[in-house]
Amino acid sequence: MMVFKSIVFFALCILGAVHSAVLPIEKCNLEDSACMVASFQKAVPVFMEGLPDLGIQVLDVLEMDPIQFDLSGLQFKLTDGRLKGLKGAIIDSVKWNPKKKKIAIEFHANSTVKGHYTAGGRILILPITGDGQITMKLKHIAVKITVDYETEQDGEGKNHIVPKKLHFDFEVKDGAHFTLTNLFNGNKELSDAMHLFLNDNWKQISAEFGRPIMASAANSIYKNIITFFKKMPIDDISLSS
Repeated sequence: MMVFKSIVFFALCILGAVHSAVLPIEKCNLEDSACMVASFQKAVPVFMEGLPDLGIQVLDVLEMDPIQFDLSGLQFKLTDGRLKGLKGAIIDSVKWNPKKKKIAIEFHANSTVKGHYTAGGRILILPITGDGQITMKLKHIAVKITVDYETEQDGEGKNHIVPKKLHFDFEVKDGAHFTLTNLFNGNKELSDAMHLFLNDNWKQISAEFGRPIMASAANSIYKNIITFFKKMPIDDISLSS
């Protein structure tokens, strides 16, 4: 569940980093899609490991802020969350339109989230209660995003990218698997029934609860985007288009 929005913002991070001098990758013309895809792909593992000289934190494994929500009758909390797998993302498409100030990116990844959960209420049609460890494995999460941005000049007259609006969609294509310890105070029969339900209905559960769960991860990664673009003028990260 948790990876959806997180990966969206991870792509924005790569947007700036792929052509920077801090990475051993050649610059591209912004409208050269083939060059952009190749550059994005090479930059993924390096950027996810963090760029301390620019103040970019380690993003894989990502230590998540606490998450709490009440949605459709389910009260859920996650603490000590850790998201793993962004370094293995595959970039499928990059289309950057400098005139419209719009970027469209498509990519996919496998990810795992672990942490301590508490849950109560109902999930879809079944009651649930639990307090323990949770593991979520997500296979082939296909993400499509569009970013609208503006540019602004710094004190030296250099232009910087300023993201303004994000549109995104996602689909878990190859399955999700959920494991939760101490469901129903350790009642094995009820726990087995809930696990069967969750994993049989992985697609609906992922779609319904993915967005609110990802808010914390998205905010953590977005902070790194702001840091990067403030420090890197457009001319330093790309060829003129």
